[in-house]
Amino acid sequence: MEPIKIDTIIRSRRKTIALVITPDAKLVVRAPLRTSEHYIENLVREKSAWIRRKIAEVSRKPAAPKKKFIDGEEFLFLGDRYPLSVRDDTAPVIELKDRLYVPRRSGPEIETLLSRWYRKEAGKVFSGRVGACSKLTGCTPKTLRISSAQQRWGSCSTTGTVSLSWRLVLAPPGIIDYVIVHELAHMLHHNHSKKFWDQVRAFMPDYEQRKAWLKFHEKTLVI
Repeated sequence: MEPIKIDTIIRSRRKTIALVITPDAKLVVRAPLRTSEHYIENLVREKSAWIRRKIAEVSRKPAAPKKKFIDGEEFLFLGDRYPLSVRDDTAPVIELKDRLYVPRRSGPEIETLLSRWYRKEAGKVFSGRVGACSKLTGCTPKTLRISSAQQRWGSCSTTGTVSLSWRLVLAPPGIIDYVIVHELAHMLHHNHSKKFWDQVRAFMPDYEQRKAWLKFHEKTLVI
């Protein structure tokens, strides 16, 4: 069996080593500044069974679609698929109806315009979902921030700011609610302890199924 390839080693002032399998099945090692490559290689050999299992899990997930931004190509919004329709009329904005309509004059800027549209729509959707989830949990964030994060769906600061990636608006409402409830639970437990997960379960008994759905489909939630 071939040895496991370490794709990237990132050294920082952290105190422990972390083995990270990226969405594209690459192995990234995050290590303290003075950690030797010999030590890292030995650790990777020791953890080889776990690493191979995780790489296999990631490789089985649906691949991220390669978008061409052409007429008829499907785009996700709240879990539903809408064909892209590049139209010749004078409508100056992107519209979502039975299809996702964009003006032809957008030209090569269509990807940028769609990203802006998704981010704007995400703000509207998330505001309503956060309100509903706040009533469910009794936890209300001080601020809601829409982010462009690529590696995490949400976060909650110690000051009560909840940040959500706009890409989450591509997922079904139930998945959006899971991420929001997850972050609101951090207002009570700012960690991932057993108490935290027990709290999430109390708010949302089926959270594990929603969490698993998001983990499996995460690479498809892109434009």
